[in-house]
Amino acid sequence: MEPAFWRLLARQAGTEADPPAVAAAACRLLEDFAQHLTPLIGDAGVAAVCGRSLQLAEPRFPGLALARASGEDGEPCTHVQHFLEHQDPVVATKAAVTVLVVACEVLASFIGETLTRLLLHETWPDEFDGRPTETTT
Repeated sequence: MEPAFWRLLARQAGTEADPPAVAAAACRLLEDFAQHLTPLIGDAGVAAVCGRSLQLAEPRFPGLALARASGEDGEPCTHVQHFLEHQDPVVATKAAVTVLVVACEVLASFIGETLTRLLLHETWPDEFDGRPTETTT
């Protein structure tokens, strides 16, 4: 999953992007994912997945979830964008990919890997094949 998000981010922001471009690209990817996810789990579910993802990514990128935890108003993407804009380009890119991967992992813990992969395929068909990897009995 991680290599696919690296490619998507590079495609959206460019390979030599500055932090604001990385931040904007990461938000577009998060918004695309949220748009496909909302009909399945609703706005509150999307907010919960995003919030939890920021909390889980926080140890690797201190400050990432700080604004969200302090109770500031706004969408999770706004906080991610603000954080990424003030990082070194390499750190911004790594943090953006981490948030996307963790969001998918959090989602998979709720709805299962198969449905998550199908949702990823629906959102980015060129990057995710959508084939189920879970075995059912």
